[in-house]
Amino acid sequence: MDSTVDTSYRLVEALFGPDSGIPWWAWLAPIAIVLARLMYPVMFPEAAAAEADTDRRLAEFRRERDDQGKDKSKDKGKEKDKGKKGKKAKK
Repeated sequence: MDSTVDTSYRLVEALFGPDSGIPWWAWLAPIAIVLARLMYPVMFPEAAAAEADTDRRLAEFRRERDDQGKDKSKDKGKEKDKGKKGKKAKK
């Protein structure tokens, strides 16, 4: 357990410490992007609601499309099976 803590401490020190190759100001952009992504629904509720509605409609469309494709494939499978049974019976 001590080795895990030591490894984690060295990793954090290498990333954020004074001897790291990444300057302190370079971490501002990724942190700001993550926070902005998390705060997006709060800052723009109308846009977030519209995006959720679009996602819901897209999922519904895909579900309907997949159901139609399954129905067609079931019909084709039955026709193919009948043909195979007929060929076996003729032999």
